[in-house]
Order: sequence, then C-alpha cells, then structure tokens
Amino acid sequence: MKVKTKPEKKIFENTYNSLENWIENNGMKGYDVCDINAEPFFLLLSNFKEKVKFGRYIYAPFYLLQRNHATSLRKLLRVKKNIFPQAIGLIARAYMSNYSTTKNINSLKQALNLLNWLEQNKSEGYSKMCWGQPYNWSSRKIIPKNTPRATVTSIITNSFLDAYELTKKEKYLVIAKSSCDFFINDLNLEEDNDGDICFSYTSNDTFTVHNANMVTAATLIRTWKHCRKYEYKNLAIKALNFTTKYQNKDGSWYYWAPPEKIIGKIDNYHTGFILEAMEIIKKIINDDFKYDDKLELGIKYYVNNFFNNKEIPKMYPSNIYPIDIQSCAQSIITFLELSVRCPHLKRNAINIALWTIKNMFNSNGYFYYRFYENGKIDKTPYIRWSESWMLRALSFLILTLDQNDVICNKNHKM
Repeated sequence: MKVKTKPEKKIFENTYNSLENWIENNGMKGYDVCDINAEPFFLLLSNFKEKVKFGRYIYAPFYLLQRNHATSLRKLLRVKKNIFPQAIGLIARAYMSNYSTTKNINSLKQALNLLNWLEQNKSEGYSKMCWGQPYNWSSRKIIPKNTPRATVTSIITNSFLDAYELTKKEKYLVIAKSSCDFFINDLNLEEDNDGDICFSYTSNDTFTVHNANMVTAATLIRTWKHCRKYEYKNLAIKALNFTTKYQNKDGSWYYWAPPEKIIGKIDNYHTGFILEAMEIIKKIINDDFKYDDKLELGIKYYVNNFFNNKEIPKMYPSNIYPIDIQSCAQSIITFLELSVRCPHLKRNAINIALWTIKNMFNSNGYFYYRFYENGKIDKTPYIRWSESWMLRALSFLILTLDQNDVICNKNHKM
C-alpha cells in the first residue's frame, strides 16, 4: 500500500516546476545584485568607502539609490545581462536532484549539458578548473571579473561530483580533482601558529573568510572520498581546525577570520554555509571528525538566532530585515543537510519553504529578491542570487521528502 504524498510535497513540486519553466523560458542570462556596483563610478565609490575614514557616510545615499532605483540605474548605465557560472552550477545540481527523484532522463541531460558549458567556460589563465563572477568586484581591493573564487569554484565542483556519483563517468571526477588542485596551488593559504590554514577568497587576494574556507574544505573532503588523494583530506582537516578554532563562545562565526582586523557581521546564509560544510565533512570522515560539540553549538546558535517563528529567516541575529531570498534558500539546504543529525530540523526546512513560497514567489514563476523594513519589496528576479538557489533548495527538499516516502513505504505493514 502506498503512503499518500503530503500536501506540502505537492506544493514544492508545483513550485519547482514553475521555477524551472521560468528559467528555461527566460534563459540563463540575467541582471545581478552586484552588477551596478561593478560599474566604474560605483567601483570608485566602493573603493572610496573602504579607504577613507568616513567614506561609508558619503557612500550611503548612493547605496539607497541602488536599492530603491536599481532598474532605472541599469537603464541609465546600460548595464548588460550576464551568464553566471555559479548559477549554472546550482541549476545543474537541481536538475540532477530532480532526476534522482523523478528518473526523468531529460533532467539529467539538461544537467550534463550545463556541465559541458562549465567545462568550456572556466576562468582563463589558469591550468586547473576554476570559475569566478563575470563582473569587477570591490571589496578591500578591486577583484577583476572572472577571477576564480573559492565559493564559486566549490559550488561548481560539487555539481561535477554529483554527476560523477550519478553516472560514474571518470571525466567528472577528473574535473573535480583539477578544481581541488586549483584550491591548493592557486589560492593563497594563510597558516596560523598551529599550522592550521585558511584558504583565500580568490586567487587574487589574501582575504581570510570562514565560509569560503569551509566550503573549500568540504569540497576537498568530498573529492577525497572518491579518489583517496590524502593531500586533499589533510588540508581540509587543517582548514576545519582553523575555522572551528575561531568560533565565538556563543556558537557563531564572524564573516572575517584572523588575522584580519575587520570582524564583520554575523549573518544567516554565511553561517549556513559553514554548518552545511561541517556536516558534510562529518558524514564523510566519521570518527576523524573531532568537533561534534562545536557543530552542535553552531546549530544551536543558528536555530535560536536566525529565525522568526521558526519559519522566517532573519539576515542578522538582531533584526529580521532585510529578508533575503538567499537566506531562505540556504536555510532550507542547511536544515536538510543537518536533518540526519537532528531529524526535527526537516520540519524547519519545510516551514521555511512554505513561508518563502507564500510570501516571495511570483505567480509568473520566479522568486523575489528582498523584503525591507519599510515595506518595500524588491521583486527583481536574479538568476544567480535568487532563482538558481531556490531551484537547488526545492529540488533538495523534494528529493529528501521522496526518500522519506520510500522508507515509509518499505516499513508500511498491510
């Protein structure tokens, strides 16, 4: 006897299908939350803000101009749409999850076609497989467009690992190994006095950032699982040691890591990246994982500080606004990854998904970007920031619920 599918699952399936159709109808090109900042005038402003003592006050009105009039600014500045490798990787992962759920061979074909595009469009000037963003980015220095990033390369490498696990085709593992060699040979490794390391954010900086360090470590471990190249595991463990060492006493992490003088804020989705990465590492290395207490403390902080009524993701612990779609998507993914350890967190993922669909999904098939405290809703569809992340989150949620249905069916007694 088949157990009836829960009503929530049908909602998620319908939303996934609508979003998938929207992406296919609108193509992979799109605007981005960072594209205005990549324009020369705003790059100068961002650089000014970072280097001049009171620069942030001068920058503030221009930030509000971007936030409230982004569409008009794009027209004025003639900002062009881009294809984002990060979005391609996330969408490919979603298609492969959908294939695992439905066995629809077309989903797998679509995913592999996207991986072929990624293979052909890596960052130029590097011998290894790596990817960045197609715009200039101003942080504490200007990072040129397409400079490979640890975060983007990790997301994409995991899509190739998904393909390897599904198809067993060696070429996908070879690409993943090449990306891991990029992490080791082309990123800058900050080593502390204990010999632990933090991978740099891009190949062009020495920034130490916890979430970038941890997603790199998890990708190295996941690749090591299949190839047993122990250099990957050893460096990943050193990166894990580094980030757990600098966890705050309450279980949180600042965005920036030592030896950076800048502390930075504690936010939702970057914390989610860290916890997801730690759980992935734990599942693979088992008894070699020595930080269960740190992970549990991090989960406790995350659950207790980043959600309103266990369904609305807060950007920061002290304020619910802005409600950001990537916080919604990453919260779903993080809770699903952690649900093996903490089964009750699956309900949190479901509640967040239901709230997000109800409040941030447009009937045309896409998700809004942000809610602001003044009631303003930025309804702009962003393929990299919003749609690809939610497609990935929904596909992972449906797959997880589908696996539960299989278990229930196996255990059902006539």
